[in-house]
Amino acid sequence: MDQDLSNKVVLLRTDFNVPTQNNKIVDFTRINESIPTIKALIEKKATILIVTHRGRPNGKIDTKLSMAPIAIEVEKILKKPIEFIDKIGQRVKNNPKKIFMLENIRFHEEEEKNELNFAKELSKMADIYINDAFSVSHRAHASLCGIPKFLPSYFGLCMSKEIESLQNSLSTPKKPLLAIIGGSKILTKIDILKNLNKKVDTMIIGGAMANTFLLAKGISIGASLFESQCIDIAQDIINDAKEKNVNLIIPVDGKVAKSLSMNAVAKNKNIEDIETDDMILDLGAESIKIILGELKKAETVIWNGPLGAIEYKPFDQATIAIAKELARNCKQKNIKVVAGGGDTIYGINLSKCVKDFTHVSTAGGAFLEWLEGKTLPGVSAILDK
Repeated sequence: MDQDLSNKVVLLRTDFNVPTQNNKIVDFTRINESIPTIKALIEKKATILIVTHRGRPNGKIDTKLSMAPIAIEVEKILKKPIEFIDKIGQRVKNNPKKIFMLENIRFHEEEEKNELNFAKELSKMADIYINDAFSVSHRAHASLCGIPKFLPSYFGLCMSKEIESLQNSLSTPKKPLLAIIGGSKILTKIDILKNLNKKVDTMIIGGAMANTFLLAKGISIGASLFESQCIDIAQDIINDAKEKNVNLIIPVDGKVAKSLSMNAVAKNKNIEDIETDDMILDLGAESIKIILGELKKAETVIWNGPLGAIEYKPFDQATIAIAKELARNCKQKNIKVVAGGGDTIYGINLSKCVKDFTHVSTAGGAFLEWLEGKTLPGVSAILDK
């Protein structure tokens, strides 16, 4: 958007649902992602009305989830005053103040119900709508889907970066395309695995969900975590990958212990040597070596889910090793790596190389639904116009 916005009010939907302790923000990532959009609007002399949320107050006022302390922190970052308002319809147009933040939009039950009249009332406060909240754009809420029906609507810089990165990695990737899918539960990732089987050249399965794949192949996993209801699903995914000529990689060895605890006594064991009281808690040395070899061939990588029980040392080693290799390949070979999901980001942060990745998504549910091939309501609300 190139025009002068000096006489325009821009309603900017952000996701400032950030973790706090005693009303102090402990992770500024999502706020920092939207600062470039806010600064760009300031440069264009727009009046900015920030609409956002915290937590799940279920349509009721909860002072513990007020946006007021967040407004104070954003004010410090911008070094510009922010006027906090707690009523929809408060005067913003023709107001000498330039930046406003509305109280938690989820204090209104109409928000999550996506009520059209509520969206219309919100839209009356502004001239232009910008969605910069990719991480909640899988929600069909009034401030995400309703407002575009009434105002000229655009994506913010953070939102555009998310969409472009995901589009380039999944819809129009440079091949070979490799996916790393980890975490503990197949059940939450069935649609992702099925969708990726149609698109990738290689798929690596790690984390506790790999145990269910091992069981599906008739391999004993001792006392390891698995999902009994997903064994047949894992077998279907194995068969589908074979049919589609996808190189599906599951562990050939593991780092095992008798219990899950910090600094547990861990041993590297081949899969066929797992004892009845062994718990597989991370990938083994040979599995890591195989994956590192596959990463050397890839031009595009999508990653969701840690490869071991990363909260407990030494079961974070595979995740850290893979993260470092991907970061190195981004810098030295210019491959494209897109990662997302809270646990994934935590694992990448352990490697201290997150800045070297092509893109690390701030989204959780929205990132997963994109990988499933679903249309996100907050994205389509703007694209459909």
